[in-house]
Amino acid sequence: MAGHQDPNYVTENPFEGRGRAMKGNDFPDAGYGFVIGGGFFITIFIIAIIVEAATRM
Repeated sequence: MAGHQDPNYVTENPFEGRGRAMKGNDFPDAGYGFVIGGGFFITIFIIAIIVEAATRM
């Protein structure tokens, strides 16, 4: 039985708290990141198209 004298004894990190890992599904978070990142680049692209169209007038 492992005791405190065992060099491989692992104690709980008090900074991690009780719930160390998220137990939910990662798919919704990945989807939100994809939509937000894609939306950002689409917005930049649309702004670039508007600026280019305005400079050609």
